Amino acid sequence: MKSLKKKLAGILAMTMLVSAAASAAGSPVEAPKATAKNGATVATTKEGTATVKAVKATKKATVTVSEKVEVDGVKYTVTTIAGNAFKNAPKAKTVKLPKTVTSIQKNAFKGLKKLKTVSINTKKSFKVAKKAFAGVNTKKVTIKVNKKMSKKELKKLKKALKKAGFKGKVSKSLK
Repeated sequence: MKSLKKKLAGILAMTMLVSAAASAAGSPVEAPKATAKNGATVATTKEGTATVKAVKATKKATVTVSEKVEVDGVKYTVTTIAGNAFKNAPKAKTVKLPKTVTSIQKNAFKGLKKLKTVSINTKKSFKVAKKAFAGVNTKKVTIKVNKKMSKKELKKLKKALKKAGFKGKVSKSLK
């Protein structure tokens, strides 16, 4: 009986220790500037969301922003693209954004003189700040969204883009 109690006490102690370590490592924290596992600079919130402040430096023509970023073992959902987020990718012609993005801030695409396409596989409209495309010839840029985006949402998105100074084309061409 005593050995059974000792075993149960040991199992209980190990369970408490493991669960305490897991909860400490997996809790979202607010950080104004952190480096994600993929090399991007992000700001994180306690709610588990992230703002991409800067993508990892690259000379590639296509830049893809991940739907989730990992910082210190915790995964965050990318919801916002901050100003100057693509300054480390000046040769980018195509930018692929995740469907989780709900907001694009002022100067987000600043300096992307070669930008031709922005793809965002979403069915919902999103906020676009004025001057989000500052320094970009938007007449030559196409924004591609999901084919299943409703007419109402597409109209809302086009209105938001027009307010932001976008003069290019918006097409429903992504699956």
